[in-house]
Amino acid sequence: MLRFVFKPKGSRVFRGRYRIGNNPQIFDVPLHTDKRHVAEAELRQLVKELEEEKLGLIKPRALRDATYRPLVEHLADFIADISARGRCRKHLSHTKSRLQRLFTDCNWRFIPEISANGFVKWRAQQTFSPKTANEFLGHANALFNWMERNERLERNPLKIVGKSETRGKERYVRRALTESELATLIQKSGKRALPYMLAAYTGLRRGEIQKLTWEDVHWDQARPYILARASTTKNKKTAVLPLVPPLVEGLKAWRARQQNASGNVFRRGVPTTKMLLKDLASSRIKGVDEHGRHVDFHSLRHTFATMLANAGVSPRVAMELMRHSDMRLTAKTYTDVMNLPLFGELEKLYPSIPSLIASQKSEDSCLEGPNSDQNTFCKTNGPAVATDCKQASMTEDVPSGEDVQMAEGGGFEPPLGLRLGLISSQVPSTTQPPFPPFTCDCLR
Repeated sequence: MLRFVFKPKGSRVFRGRYRIGNNPQIFDVPLHTDKRHVAEAELRQLVKELEEEKLGLIKPRALRDATYRPLVEHLADFIADISARGRCRKHLSHTKSRLQRLFTDCNWRFIPEISANGFVKWRAQQTFSPKTANEFLGHANALFNWMERNERLERNPLKIVGKSETRGKERYVRRALTESELATLIQKSGKRALPYMLAAYTGLRRGEIQKLTWEDVHWDQARPYILARASTTKNKKTAVLPLVPPLVEGLKAWRARQQNASGNVFRRGVPTTKMLLKDLASSRIKGVDEHGRHVDFHSLRHTFATMLANAGVSPRVAMELMRHSDMRLTAKTYTDVMNLPLFGELEKLYPSIPSLIASQKSEDSCLEGPNSDQNTFCKTNGPAVATDCKQASMTEDVPSGEDVQMAEGGGFEPPLGLRLGLISSQVPSTTQPPFPPFTCDCLR
C-alpha cells in the first residue's frame, strides 16, 4: 500500500498520494493544511474509507453525503434538471407541489425516512381519485429514480409499490361529440368555430393551436396541410397534418379579415373550456351526458379519433394522424365506443342468423310428421342418433338383472319380483306415440 504526504515546491499546504490494494493507479489529493500531522491524519482517514467502500463495509461517500441532505434540496435539484431538459411549466409546477405535499403528509425529511409502507398507508387515507394517486406515485418514482441514477440513493424504495386500479373508478370521463353535435356547435359558435374545427378535424391540442402561426399553414399546396413544429407539439416531433377543404376555406376567410398576415393565427387566444361549455349550452348540447361523461376542449381530439374510426380509417393511419406512439391509445382511450355504429354493424349478421322458430318447427316435424313411423334421424340437443321410432320401448331403459341384484343385496331396492311387476304394468303399447315421457311415480 502506498500512502504519504508531501508539500509541493512553492506551496504552503500539503498534498497526499495513495494507492488502494493492488490497483496500480496512484491518486493525488489536496489536503488543505500546512500541518503535517493533520495532513497525515486526513489522508489516513481517506484511505481507510476507500478501502472499506471497496470491501462493501460502508456505502460510497456520495450516498453518505446525500443521506444527510434534506429531501427538499434533492427535489430542488431535480426540478432544475428536468427544467433544463425542456419540461413544460405546468409539469414542473405539478411535480413540485405534489412531492412537497407527499413529503409533508408522510413526514419524510431525509432519505432514511422514505418507505413503501409509509406511502401505501398515506394513499389509503386520501380521498382523491385512483388516477390522482397514480400521478403522485409517478412523480415520486421519477424523483427517486433520478436520485438513484445520480448516486444519491441506493435504490428506489417505492419501486415495489403497485398502481391503483382506475378502471370503473374514473371521476372525470370525456366523451366525443357526434357529427351532428359538432356541426351544430360550429354553426352556432361564430368566430370561435374555427378553433373548434381545427381541433376536431386535425387533432391539434389547445396549446398547440395557441402556438400555431400562419407560416405553419400551407394551403397553397396540391394537398393543403399544417406543419406542427416540434417546439409546439407534446411529443416534441414535427408532424404533417392534412387539411380538409372546409377547413382550408375557413382559414382563408379568417386570414382575409385580419390586418396582419403574419404571426399567430389566433392572436387573441383560443376558447377555454368554460367558453366551450357556454357555446354547447347555446347549441343545446349537453356538457355532461346521462352517463356522467364530460365535454371539454380536449374532447374535440376524442371526436377526431372517433370520426376516423367511423370512417373506416386503418388503425395505423389513425395512430399517425393522432400522433400517438401506440395504436391502443388511439383505439381504447380516444375512440368513443358509444359513438361507434355498433347496432348498424351487428345488423350485417342478420341474413346469416338461422331462424329459431324454423328450427323448432323442423324438430316438431320429426316427432309428429307423416313419416314418424319410419326410421329417421331425430334432431336433439345432442348428436344425431339413428332410431326406429316405432320399435322404441321403455323396457330398454330397465337396468340389467345383475345390477338389480347388487342393488337389492345392499338394501336399496325392493325385491325383484315386486319391481318387475311394477315395471311391466307401466310398459306402453306400440300404438302410443314414440318417446313418451317416463312418468312412473313408483320408481322415482
